[in-house]
Amino acid sequence: MVRYNKVIELLEQDKPVFCSGLVWNGNLDDMTFVGDADYDMVIVEMEHQGFSFNDLRTMLQFLMNRKKVSDKGSLQADPAPFVRVPPNFRERNQWVLKQALDAGVYGLVLPHLDNVDDAKAAVVAARYPQVPGVADFEPAGERGWWYRIAPRYWGLTPAEYYDAADLWPLDPDGNMLLVGIIEDPVGVKNVRDILREVKGIGAIWAGPGDMSVAMGHKGNAGHPDVQANLLTILEACKEFGVPCATGCIAEEVPMRLEQGFRIIITSPEKTTRGLDEGRRIAGR
Repeated sequence: MVRYNKVIELLEQDKPVFCSGLVWNGNLDDMTFVGDADYDMVIVEMEHQGFSFNDLRTMLQFLMNRKKVSDKGSLQADPAPFVRVPPNFRERNQWVLKQALDAGVYGLVLPHLDNVDDAKAAVVAARYPQVPGVADFEPAGERGWWYRIAPRYWGLTPAEYYDAADLWPLDPDGNMLLVGIIEDPVGVKNVRDILREVKGIGAIWAGPGDMSVAMGHKGNAGHPDVQANLLTILEACKEFGVPCATGCIAEEVPMRLEQGFRIIITSPEKTTRGLDEGRRIAGR
C-alpha cells in the first residue's frame, strides 16, 4: 500500500518529521523553494492572512516537483502540504475545513484546540461519512463529497481518494492528518482528555506564542512558565503515543529532538550578508 502522506509514513517508522512553516498563502517563490528543498511537510498560513482558496490551489501546484515524483516512483506527496485554517474550532466553521481539504491538502492545522468537544467537532468536519457497521464508524463524518480537485491533485480516482483520505490514526490506513495546536493554559489543562477521547487528532503542536499572551507574557515565548507548559503538553503526548510538534530555530533542534518532539518546525532563513557588509564598510 502506498502511504500517500509522507508525514504519516515517517511517524509510523518513528522517524522525526521536518516541517517548513509557515509559508504565507500566495507566496509562490517561498512555496517553490520549499518544494525543491528536503522538508517532509510544509504548512501554508491562512490563519492570520491570505484567506483565499484560489491562492491555496495555486500554491499546491507550485509546491509540486515533478523530478521528485519521478525519482520517488510513487504518488507520495513530498513534501506533504498542510494548511493552518483561520477558525478557532469552537466557531464550528465546517465549511472552511471542507474547502481547504477540497483544495488537495494532506492535513490541517487547527488553532486553539482547547477541549474535547472542539476536537470531536473538527474530526467530524474533516471525515467523509462512514458506512454503518465499520469498526471506525464513530465519530460519524460530515465532510461533503466533492470529486474534482482533491482526488486529481492526489493522483487518484474519486473512489480511491475516499478510501485514502480518512483520518489517521483513527483509520490506520488513513492518509489525512489533523494537527491541533494547544496554545493556552485551558488547552494544557485539557490535553490528556483530548488525547484520550479523540483519536482523529493525529498530532499536537505545542504552541508558545499565543500561550505567552494568554499567560500575560505578551509574546515572550521563551519565558520559563511558557516553556514549562510546552513540556507538559509533550509529556501528555508521550503518555498517549501521539506525536508532538513545536517550532524552533536551528540551534534548538538538537534539544527539541532530545526532548522527544517528533515534528520539528523550522523556517528557512533569509540573510542580508551583502547589505550587512556594505553598511559595515560605509560606517552605517
